Amino acid sequence: MAEDSGRYQSNPQAAPGWRIERVIGPSPLYGSNGMRFGPDGLLYVAQCFGNEITAFDTATGVRTEVSRNGGPIKAPDDLAFDSRGVLYVTEFLNARVVTRSPAGRVEVLVDNVPGANGITIYRDRIFMDECRPEARVVELFRDGRPPKVLVQGLQLANALAVGPDGKLYFPQLATGEVCRVPLDGGAVERVVDGLAVPTAVKFDNRGALLVLQAMTGEVSRVDIQSGQKSCAAMLDAGLDNLVVTPDDRLFVSNFIDGTITEIASDGGQKRLCPPGMCGPSGIACAADGTVYLTDFMALLRVPGAGRWERVGWSFDADFPGFMRDLCAGEGDVVYTTTLLGNLTAYDMRKHACEVLASGLDSPFGVARTPSGGLMATEFDAGRVIKVEPRGQPKVIARGLDRPTGIAAAADGSCFVAETGNRRVVKIDGGITPVLEGLDRPEGLAVAGDELAVLDAGSKQLWTVSLSGGKSRVVASGLPVGLPPGATPQPQAGVPGFLPGSILPFAGVAAAPDGTIYIAANGEGSVLAVRRS
Repeated sequence: MAEDSGRYQSNPQAAPGWRIERVIGPSPLYGSNGMRFGPDGLLYVAQCFGNEITAFDTATGVRTEVSRNGGPIKAPDDLAFDSRGVLYVTEFLNARVVTRSPAGRVEVLVDNVPGANGITIYRDRIFMDECRPEARVVELFRDGRPPKVLVQGLQLANALAVGPDGKLYFPQLATGEVCRVPLDGGAVERVVDGLAVPTAVKFDNRGALLVLQAMTGEVSRVDIQSGQKSCAAMLDAGLDNLVVTPDDRLFVSNFIDGTITEIASDGGQKRLCPPGMCGPSGIACAADGTVYLTDFMALLRVPGAGRWERVGWSFDADFPGFMRDLCAGEGDVVYTTTLLGNLTAYDMRKHACEVLASGLDSPFGVARTPSGGLMATEFDAGRVIKVEPRGQPKVIARGLDRPTGIAAAADGSCFVAETGNRRVVKIDGGITPVLEGLDRPEGLAVAGDELAVLDAGSKQLWTVSLSGGKSRVVASGLPVGLPPGATPQPQAGVPGFLPGSILPFAGVAAAPDGTIYIAANGEGSVLAVRRS
């Protein structure tokens, strides 16, 4: 393993006459999920949405790369070590469990396990559960035997642990309870209920059950004999997983912003890792210049340089869900595409969501037309749809090869990033090439008389004159997409919960003053590209 100073290394360069500013600085992690201390004493942290595992020296804060984005481990959500030092990893969005030997060799232990999530090892027995509707708790085997089902019919099970009574404890997010079952299967017993989205359970050194409540940010302590519950600590909402040290310190991860917090035995708190963004992916600029971002499970607003705030997230009562792209509407309304196949209108002030189109086939980009209608791309179907106000979806283009970003022109036509054909095209009754020979074009935005094109493959930002057709690179070496040399690999997701195709996406937006904003998903930042 090699020491790593950050999640993505880059050196953005602006063309003559242009300059680049980081409006929001880089984020240290792609969110933080499952954690375990390894045989080497380092704290291993899985980052599901970034395809990475990072190890921390908790005394010094020094990070070490274990598995990088683009490597053989995909969407790692939880992890555990056996007595030989072998690392077991659940690939939540890739429906697998893999192992990594102390020498670094990665092998598939079991596949076709949608929603593979929590994993724990007890006396070298391997137990896993699934975070999906109708989920299971299973025992896995190294000798190739199929998984043994201990429990089924659960609702979004998550990080699990074996208790001092030798039973397996697991939370259910959807029902707000923690249950237990004997290690060889049997009757399921509810231990505690009334919890606000419990995401993980562990036991402290006195045998008390620790439960994370993601919605409220509470770390709860439960007496497993009486069921009595008390508050051990209060943190920010979005808690994901935790580990307990021999001296009863806790390390708690946050899947929304990647924060890792250390809680001392006396209740004192300090951050091992500060907050940041998992992505971001979609970016939009409102008429007043306010910048908004989709960060997978959260909607963010940038009120000023160096600052961002959450204005909505997946556990809000009426939220669009897991988002890809967005564009700004009137007032406090933004329009989004979601992994569930919806095109939605979300009012941030009222926290109200209206589904404008559903059943779309992997919708990616979304743009608002001058008439107030919406256009969106369907990645898997190769189509572009249009929805007029109070109208029904209408297909306006077919036969595209993996379209992602989209931008609306003043005349009602649109531009589309056709990633499969490595080009940008104009849709106006037909399909006309605008810029060809790209690597992986994604985000598009119209900025005055120019079209901004973000090529996540070559790490370049292009502009194309809409009147003369002249094109040029205005920024290069951008921290977007995967690390150089890595190829995007679609992940299946979780049917009925987080359906695929799940791929990285980096959007761009244009402000009224001509500034081009970039959702730099590689390093978790926001860049502004301006003329000097």
